[in-house]
Amino acid sequence: MKRWSKQLLSGCLLAALLLSMGGCQQGNTPSSAGSSQAVSSAAASSEETAEGPAETVETYHDMPVQTLDLDPSDPDYYQKALETELYNYKLIRNVPTAYQAEGWDTYTATANTLLNIDPDNIDDVSKSMIDNAVAQREALVQVAPAADCMWYIWGDAPATAETVEVADFTAESYDNADMKPFLVPYLVEDQSAAKGNMIVIAGGGYSSRGNAMEGYPIAEAFRDLGYNAYVLQRRVAPYSQEDTWLDMQRAVRYLRYNADSLGLGGMDCIAASGFSGGSGTILGEVANLYGDVQPTLYDADYVSDAVDQMSADLDVVCPLYGPQYDGEHTSDYAGLVTENSNLPAMFLAVGENDATGAMPDIWTLANSVRGKTLVEVHTFAEVGHGFGAGLQGTTSTYWIPMADTFIDLVMGRGGSGAGEAAEIPEGYTQMQQYTFEGGFGKADVTCAVDDAKTKVYMTFVAFDQQQVVEGVLNDGIITVTYDQSGFMTNDAQAIYNAADQNNWQPVA
Repeated sequence: MKRWSKQLLSGCLLAALLLSMGGCQQGNTPSSAGSSQAVSSAAASSEETAEGPAETVETYHDMPVQTLDLDPSDPDYYQKALETELYNYKLIRNVPTAYQAEGWDTYTATANTLLNIDPDNIDDVSKSMIDNAVAQREALVQVAPAADCMWYIWGDAPATAETVEVADFTAESYDNADMKPFLVPYLVEDQSAAKGNMIVIAGGGYSSRGNAMEGYPIAEAFRDLGYNAYVLQRRVAPYSQEDTWLDMQRAVRYLRYNADSLGLGGMDCIAASGFSGGSGTILGEVANLYGDVQPTLYDADYVSDAVDQMSADLDVVCPLYGPQYDGEHTSDYAGLVTENSNLPAMFLAVGENDATGAMPDIWTLANSVRGKTLVEVHTFAEVGHGFGAGLQGTTSTYWIPMADTFIDLVMGRGGSGAGEAAEIPEGYTQMQQYTFEGGFGKADVTCAVDDAKTKVYMTFVAFDQQQVVEGVLNDGIITVTYDQSGFMTNDAQAIYNAADQNNWQPVA
């Protein structure tokens, strides 16, 4: 079984679960039919305040946590209590949107310390830690049904590249043995205005998920920019890297198949952002499980269903500091090796001080796809591995809005269009609109001439501002008489030459 290099474990894991997360997502979250494994029982509660009755909070109790029916005086109590609470912690840390934020933050930070307890040597301090974690979990306020916060992406029998047994899971394993891959949704309130759908995959190699730094805050940031965002709780060790790729393609297909029933907007754009091992998860899918390629590529016994008939192609990907997707960093890395002819546009970023090998590899990746898709690369100064949403005090904090602008460009929403419509001056009787690509990028040009074609007027957006150029024509040769910005005179002839001389239309 292949494993991601320990060297690539995201640095964010050291701070995992100490970051304050937002509460349950806003709006009416559509639930996935059959996704909850427990029966919901909702209750309403309210409190009196100095201003009068507080707003009623609807609470739920359907998270499938385990309870311990054993008296504390039993000699095995604390050993069993530790085992039970670690199970609950590994479940609850995956669903921050199900709980009031403050309580979830407190509980997960406390329960995380239980991982350091030796189950065969539980002293009084350890007992106090266990009791504290249990009390904090019991005090959690669940504010959303489990089904609204856990969209299970597979049916009863997920495709599995390599057989994994319950015995393969240990206390050190990141997940419980019964973990099933799911999406944690962060949806915009107005689905008609959704800019797209962003799947977020935290790093941690192929053995853990650093959601506290590279999952939940990233999803919140993209939601705040107008995207439906989803944190993918992918399978990790003891599962193989191919299983994480299988979860990635299934998440894409799940969203496409269920878009109508879930009421999702922005489905013309499905994107993914991943970090370190999360980046590898995306690239492994793009290279191997794209388009109509079926999960049977890795699991010959898997029975495909209706979801698998959807395309697994992504429109845009943002792989950050994890370009090598097939195992450990190697010096002979060749970039993306694939037969995929419909590659997504790629926004790549890495810190210049990344010691994992990601810095040179990100450029190898970029060069391997140039000419096949749109690609943009950023190297951030004074930044190492695992910067997540960005390291304060560096330009890496701008990568999310930069990625948003890149997606706008890919989807044709960028600022290189015609800008504000400019009124064509009197004396120009024929016009046409067309796209021109020059040293300043692409621009949608409005070009007008008089009947005798003795003068020309052109307007377009370049360098993020409206450009206006006028000139006289002599046998199609321009002499520029007006250049609003002073930068376009040298490009004027080429821009005019791009017009179709047989496609002039009357000025309205």
